[in-house]
Amino acid sequence: MNRPARAVLVALVAAVSALVLVAPGAADTSGSETFNGVIVTSGTSGDRVVVSSVVRAKGVFNGVGRLVEIPNLPGDPDNVSRDDLVFPEGTMHLVSTTLDFSLSLNPKSCRFTAVLDQTGQIVGGTGQFAAASGSATATVTGQGILPRNHDGSCSGEQASLHEVDMIASSGTLSF
Repeated sequence: MNRPARAVLVALVAAVSALVLVAPGAADTSGSETFNGVIVTSGTSGDRVVVSSVVRAKGVFNGVGRLVEIPNLPGDPDNVSRDDLVFPEGTMHLVSTTLDFSLSLNPKSCRFTAVLDQTGQIVGGTGQFAAASGSATATVTGQGILPRNHDGSCSGEQASLHEVDMIASSGTLSF
């Protein structure tokens, strides 16, 4: 290699080294996280259908996405539910366990309010969240209207005609 070429190569290596030394470190991918979301459902078809959902993440990851209800796996207890938190960067798999549940019902209007206290675990995902993990506590507050049985009473066995669930969760996330 001739002297001018070597000088250019040395200068290039020095410049790249300087950039690496002053470049900011990678963003933290482990820390506190909150999720707030809303799910709107309809049961007018007889089945629970999610009409709309949104979730906002704030903390070590910031983003806006949607909540997707996932069927439980065989062997899941009745107090477990599964959801995917879907963001443009990838999907987080959420497994929630209901610890406490309260319900108030107006039998004349079939309007109800339910409050669930839950724990949640992030168990992997896709994209940026393929190795995600985390844990949180959450409160879900749902309001809606139940359909009526043939005798005019409120049916707790059928999907609610209309329901709005608000989710507030805080904990930790690593990805």
